[in-house]
Amino acid sequence: MKRHLILGSILLVATVACAQPPAGETAGDVGVVARYADQVITGAELDEAVKAQLISLRQQEYELKRQQLEQTIYERLVERAAAAAGVTAAQYTEQQVTAKVGEPSEEEIQKVLTQYRARLNPDDAKAREQVVGYLKQQQQAQLNADLKDRLFREANVEILLEPMRFEAKVAADNPTRGGGPKAPITLIEYTDFQCPFCGRVQPTLAQIMERYGDSVRHVFKQLPLPMHPQARLGAEASLCANAQGKFWEMHDWLFANKDKIARDTLVTEATALGMNAEAFAACLDGNTFGARVDEDMSEARSFGITGTPGFLINGIAIRGAMPFEEFTRTIDSELKRQGLPVPAPASGTATGG
Repeated sequence: MKRHLILGSILLVATVACAQPPAGETAGDVGVVARYADQVITGAELDEAVKAQLISLRQQEYELKRQQLEQTIYERLVERAAAAAGVTAAQYTEQQVTAKVGEPSEEEIQKVLTQYRARLNPDDAKAREQVVGYLKQQQQAQLNADLKDRLFREANVEILLEPMRFEAKVAADNPTRGGGPKAPITLIEYTDFQCPFCGRVQPTLAQIMERYGDSVRHVFKQLPLPMHPQARLGAEASLCANAQGKFWEMHDWLFANKDKIARDTLVTEATALGMNAEAFAACLDGNTFGARVDEDMSEARSFGITGTPGFLINGIAIRGAMPFEEFTRTIDSELKRQGLPVPAPASGTATGG
């Protein structure tokens, strides 16, 4: 089934500053966009206030262009393959995708029925029909994706559209795992220990580290959101644990126990993890890493990352708990850009985050 993309239009307004102010305007007026009472607002102030939103719009513009570019290539490759097979594009897609959709197994049907029964039609027969339809749609989507991947691979498709890149600092004491500073891929994660989506993406990140090994350096940074009352405490606790070489152990506990984050509970867990409890408590009570958390938060927002989780892959932003394939697409592209081999996916590798 052919996918259709609905493209929105984004209006980009460019402002040009002149070295010489127009006649009748004083040098002090340059850059002023508004006045009130005896105060002024400058263009620089305005730019700073809307910086995150403008970055987000520019990112959306890139994503829309990328999606349309891939769709155009896909359609043309389907037409070429169809012509070689002596059929129309519609017939080719029918043969390669629609005709291959089979009936889901009873095990698959029962699994989805059990998981989503409360959201389905109260009538059992109609609920089953919904589930079968859903599973067939999933099959068709996967077959479409497989066809696209095969056609792109056979045609050696190379996307040259350059994405936005942001330059983030990686300090010596930032929690990291995987490859070292010379790893070809640096994946920076900005996250919140009480964010359910941040917890949900952790298995996906584990898949990435398993697939790419030391080719990826995973850097962890903090972005606790105000809506999660204990997220900042968790952020500081993880850095206190990092000071004792136990960051990833505390990281795993925090995500697994996001509703139990409290000062005394954290100290108890630090003891269980083999840390010096007194030093850990002093670190936590003294707000030792408060400034570092603020620094991480400020950096993320300067890149337009205001929600969690957010990621930079060699400076390319990915927002949200995206599927495994979204990360691998960017990582593989970056490896190819550096002339490095791309590891083949493991047979039977699960996808999703």
